[in-house]
Amino acid sequence: MSKRAFLFGLAVVAVLIFSLYRAKYGAQDTVAEIKNIEVQIEAAEAEHAELLAEFAHRSRQEWIEEFARRELGMVPARAEQFVRTVDLDGRVGPPMELPDPDTPVDREVQQ
Repeated sequence: MSKRAFLFGLAVVAVLIFSLYRAKYGAQDTVAEIKNIEVQIEAAEAEHAELLAEFAHRSRQEWIEEFARRELGMVPARAEQFVRTVDLDGRVGPPMELPDPDTPVDREVQQ
């Protein structure tokens, strides 16, 4: 009986040693993975800060006006381009009657 108990105890000790070994290296793998994720988080935070700074720069009114002039050829509206709503009919003509969208349109007749 003592030989069986000795072998059983030896097997239990072997299983415990193997479990301890796996736990130790599993913990080291987990620590390495956590460090890798922390590096990724730092990189994402740095990119986020950079994007916020760029957004702050590009959302300034001066930058938008400069971009609109340079890239789009836009200029500020002149005073004569502003019209009161009561004066619109005199500037652009009376409102047009739009056709009923349910009525079929004959393209040959219109051209």
